[in-house]
Amino acid sequence: MKNKKLNHLVRLYAIRGFAFGLVLALLILLLAADSNAYHDSDRTLADFIKIFPGVWVVIIMPFLCALAGFLLAYRMSKIIRQQNKQMKEEEKRSTDILTIVEALGQGKYEDFDSIEKRSENDELILSLDELRKTLSKNKEEEEKRRKEEEQRTWVTNGVAQFGEILRRNQDNMEELSYTVVRYLVDYMKINQAGFFILNKDDDKNKFFELTGHVAFDRKKFTDKKISWGEGLIGRCGLEKETIYMTDIPSNYINVTSGLGEAGPKSLLIVPLKTSDDIYGAIEMASFREFEEYEIGFVEKTAESIALTISNVQNNMRTRKLLSETQEQSEKMRQQEEELRQNMEEMRATQEENQRREVEMKGILEAINHASISAEFETDGTIKNVNDNFLKTFNYKPEEIEDQSMKVFFFKEDINQLDDILATLQRGETFSGRVRRRNKRGEEIWLLSTYSPVVDDDGEVLYIKSLETNIAEQVKLEEEMRKSKDEVDILLRETRNEMKEQFKEIEAVKIRNEKTLEGSLDAIFTTSNEGTLEFFNAAAEQLWGFERAEVLGQNISKLFSAESIQNNEFIKALVTPDLKKIVGERREVPIKNKFGEEEPVLMMLSEAEVGEEHSFTAFIQKVEVELF
Repeated sequence: MKNKKLNHLVRLYAIRGFAFGLVLALLILLLAADSNAYHDSDRTLADFIKIFPGVWVVIIMPFLCALAGFLLAYRMSKIIRQQNKQMKEEEKRSTDILTIVEALGQGKYEDFDSIEKRSENDELILSLDELRKTLSKNKEEEEKRRKEEEQRTWVTNGVAQFGEILRRNQDNMEELSYTVVRYLVDYMKINQAGFFILNKDDDKNKFFELTGHVAFDRKKFTDKKISWGEGLIGRCGLEKETIYMTDIPSNYINVTSGLGEAGPKSLLIVPLKTSDDIYGAIEMASFREFEEYEIGFVEKTAESIALTISNVQNNMRTRKLLSETQEQSEKMRQQEEELRQNMEEMRATQEENQRREVEMKGILEAINHASISAEFETDGTIKNVNDNFLKTFNYKPEEIEDQSMKVFFFKEDINQLDDILATLQRGETFSGRVRRRNKRGEEIWLLSTYSPVVDDDGEVLYIKSLETNIAEQVKLEEEMRKSKDEVDILLRETRNEMKEQFKEIEAVKIRNEKTLEGSLDAIFTTSNEGTLEFFNAAAEQLWGFERAEVLGQNISKLFSAESIQNNEFIKALVTPDLKKIVGERREVPIKNKFGEEEPVLMMLSEAEVGEEHSFTAFIQKVEVELF
């Protein structure tokens, strides 16, 4: 539109120039025609041209003025066009600057390629564009830092909340499993999670067991067990590495809800491990892809979960060993009671034997009053016998007249008779038990005293015997011997059984002490009087004492005087006459070697062996160190 106006202006100036030239030419011509010279001529055109030779210039003057007006207007339009162009460029420059400044003011740092192309030589715009790029870069970096800070805050808050959850659930593995997966699903806003514990009861048949889950197909997964090395869970445990997948087979797993089911977009499996020990795995599925910081968060929490599982399993094993020890102690107490009863029975048996022995002495005294008497030659020929002799051996007087003593001995005892006669022939007395036989060939035991009767010269005249029938005594002695043998056998068996029991108890005690020694928890054992009897490595680390410094010392060494005075749990533990608080986990302060107090969680258990009592304390730090 502006170009049309300028062209119109050029034409107007040309027309005006032509009109001006025409008027000027007519004016000049009229003045020239009014001159005297022209009046004196014939007043023809030839005379006019002859008189005024420059009339041709006047004639063409309208055209010259029109040309002059055209050139002047053209020059002016060109200048105006240049000014308009400069004004437009300046306007565009101002607009570009305003656009950039407004964008910077509004925090919009988009690329302005069209502005950069139009203003490649404009230093101000280029400087503003550099400023835009710098601010854009700073904004991106700030946004990145803000996002990283939000992620760190998210991870830190999650880890802190997770640590509190783990600290509250250290007694029940199933409750711990469900609480962990429930928290992960809610905190990470995912759709599905499962908690697998590695069962290592049989080293040759290890398997993963699903102990906690959220949004799993219950019918399919409630009792799920996965063998070691089988599937993704088994592979994760075998390789001890995190598995993250975004290309998931359609039939691998489905996320179910009340409206239906669908396959997840990503799958994350993280092993629960500490150092080189594997305790289980967590499997999570989501409709979105997991961020890198989320994976890192799960891996960090997995380490804490593994430590917690290790502590829970150690606590369970410790409680089991403690229960076994208490059962062994109870069994030993029962066996001691049985042994006491056996000893009472043996004491009664001994008293009975002593009574019988007294009775036997009475019998012997009675026998002495009714002895069996005989006289015989040194060669054993019978000279005389009394009635008790005849009655004892069932002979009549005439039947034994001039008979040898050999008649009353068994053939196998003849040598004994010869030895006795030889002793008597030397003038020595013989006393002892002698086995004889009666007329019917029956065995008779006699307590015999054979005394040689000598003359003044010391020659043996004959032998005098005084004998007592001790068949009943021998029978009683045989019964007593058998009873004694039976008692001896019973005593040996009882001693052997007690030795085995003591060996078994000692082995259990050694095994328990080794187990407690390797525990991550601090553990000490004290007698009922408060003397420290066991102090493991974890307790040494917690208190700072060497075990040689505390074993045999009073337990009050481990607590401050203020805590002993004011804390109910510690006061009961330290004071022998007070009832201990057993089976309850309490938070109590302890005093280390350097006099510093530190809060811990402590639980006390009691063991009873006979009349002896001992108490074992299990201590954990209150803080759960996750990193």
